[in-house]
Amino acid sequence: MKKIACILMVLSIVSWGSGLAGGSEMDLAMLSPHSPSGANKLSADGRGGVVLALSGGGTKGFAHVGILKVLEREKIPVVGIAGTSIGAVIGGLYACGYTADEIGEIIYETNIMGLLADSGTRVKTDAGDHRPVGENVKVYRLNFDKNVHLKGPLGVLPALSLVSFLTKYTGHLQATDFMDLPIPFACIATDLGSGSEVVLTKGNLASAIRASASIPGLLEPWPIDGRLLVDGGLVDNLPVLAAKELFPGYPVIGVNLAGESIVKPNERFKSLMDVLTQTIDIMTIDRIKMSEAAADLMIYPDVTMYGMLDSSGYKEIYKRGMNAAESRLDRILELSAASVPPSGDHKKKSPVRIVRNVRIEGLHATLASELENRYKKWVGQPYDVNAVNEAIEKMEKLDEVAAVDVDTHSTENGAPTDVDVVFSAEKRPPFELGIGGYVSSLHSRRWISLSANARDLSSNGDAANINTRYGNEEWGVDARYFTPLTVGGQWGFSLSGGKNHFEPDGFDSYSVEKYSARILYYRERMDDFRFGIGLAGEYARAPGYDGFSWGPYLYFNRDTLDNLLTPSRGYSFNSRIWLGGGGDDIFSSRTTLTAYIPWKSDLRFMLNFGLATGERNNAAYSVLLGSMEELYSLARTQLVSDQAMWARVGLSRDFHNSWWGAVRGEVFVAYGASMEDWNTSRDVWEVGLALSFPGQLLSGKIVLVYSNDDDVVFGFSLGDPRWRGGNLP
Repeated sequence: MKKIACILMVLSIVSWGSGLAGGSEMDLAMLSPHSPSGANKLSADGRGGVVLALSGGGTKGFAHVGILKVLEREKIPVVGIAGTSIGAVIGGLYACGYTADEIGEIIYETNIMGLLADSGTRVKTDAGDHRPVGENVKVYRLNFDKNVHLKGPLGVLPALSLVSFLTKYTGHLQATDFMDLPIPFACIATDLGSGSEVVLTKGNLASAIRASASIPGLLEPWPIDGRLLVDGGLVDNLPVLAAKELFPGYPVIGVNLAGESIVKPNERFKSLMDVLTQTIDIMTIDRIKMSEAAADLMIYPDVTMYGMLDSSGYKEIYKRGMNAAESRLDRILELSAASVPPSGDHKKKSPVRIVRNVRIEGLHATLASELENRYKKWVGQPYDVNAVNEAIEKMEKLDEVAAVDVDTHSTENGAPTDVDVVFSAEKRPPFELGIGGYVSSLHSRRWISLSANARDLSSNGDAANINTRYGNEEWGVDARYFTPLTVGGQWGFSLSGGKNHFEPDGFDSYSVEKYSARILYYRERMDDFRFGIGLAGEYARAPGYDGFSWGPYLYFNRDTLDNLLTPSRGYSFNSRIWLGGGGDDIFSSRTTLTAYIPWKSDLRFMLNFGLATGERNNAAYSVLLGSMEELYSLARTQLVSDQAMWARVGLSRDFHNSWWGAVRGEVFVAYGASMEDWNTSRDVWEVGLALSFPGQLLSGKIVLVYSNDDDVVFGFSLGDPRWRGGNLP
């Protein structure tokens, strides 16, 4: 009866998590960005107007918003925009109908550096080995192509959350011709292969902006129509000439964030990005001079003292943009009043396009065919940008996918308004090698890890992974293989072996050695759900136990966190259950819930809850509260029990954000209880402070904790604690 009670309790938590999922979707919908007010839709209807050419310059680009604010205030029509890099981001949002105030609000409420630092919304806080390796954080990583030739990575950051962010704020528009936006728009990118300028005026707006902002070396190039595109600043950082060609007859106002002169004092160079920016300016000075000469008016906001990726001073940069526009206001008004729209205004109402076919390229044939069948419901219907963007977001959550772009092509032998919708998926490298590790002063467990990932081995779409670790009295090897994912699901196989060392409270230190095998069939719905069912068997050797057990294994996961490194909203729910038999009656489970709730502009509540069950009298399968840092005060000497529960509530704030990661402070209170037959045998509470440094290459944490045992714990950790050696196979 006790085993049945355990199962019912864990499954009830799973069901509660599933119910919570529905509630979270409602909350997220309430938090989704509002549609633009459209107050900036000033059209050239005979009243004149100006065209803007907005340069790149990283976070200095918030000066563009200040300039737009002045134009709105003076009711000066903006009839066209050409933007490069951050100029494409700000210009693209404005072209979609957002006002300067709305763009400012978006910027102030968005962790821009967090978007760049994020590994991507597809990265899951999974149980560790229940999904193929997608993207993970490693101290050092090498990629190889199918011929095992070294390849990349092509940038430090994939910045996939930047695409999701842009999609949120541009997906309300149905136009794929950017000239049909509320304000006609174009953005500039560079073809990495040929070095030529690419003027993007059609396609997926979020992808086009992401391509234009792909800072070389920092952000990975973005694939569009078979080309790898990078930052347009390499060829045309001030797109005046492109604006002149696209919007003939209108005066073009250029905004150069680099200032009137590229000469900078040595003290202005404070980071690698400052050096890179100056280098690009030097290489492109001739093109910039041509653009400045061609402009009808140039504006130079006084922002050169700010860094390219400076996460501070947003409001001051905004004010400097306003000041720059106000200083040239008389000339701007004169140009706007004198402009005469060309006969036959280029902005025409685009016809409604009808979808005739949906194709998916880049994925293995079975999955591509199944997805094409899923989206056949679009055929015969008007092209829906929202539906297409939602499909892109779901495809990008696939572990094998690095990026997805979409384009529309005229249907052969069809009407002029008939289009084929073509998704192009960029897959992850076929082979990857990674080095990681973990060290902490809170306990004696520490290790270095090596990993190898391979894709498309026996069939297109399958994946394999080997992880090895070696540490202080510990070692481990995990080998996994996953069949190709289909819309229905996939099979997963794993073999593991290892030795883990523990120092529990009231016991002599001991080691547990385990060798296990597992086979599960997984169902995945590409909307953050993953469920698995199968068999697991394990041979374990520990003090007082030497035996083999096998039995059914269940797995459930849902993850809606907005990113892995610095989550600010969403939750992760994970549950694993194993019922071992074969002569030994073993019931082991571990269920966790972690949630982040934003509060005000820069604070968030964090909640962590967990429940684990095991066999106290079996050292191989007892629950060790603290062994995975559930409570910091128990990390060195854990509590042994049949069951354990823990909860942590905290309030956190990010003090600094950059491309490499963040500095996050947290104050928290935590409670934990070890139980025997569901009766509490000992409970512990603690309060503390934590300063963490989540980063792309190396993460760290410093903690100060006071517990009810009158103990004060101060310690640090470095690395990514991918815990192994719990009471589950």
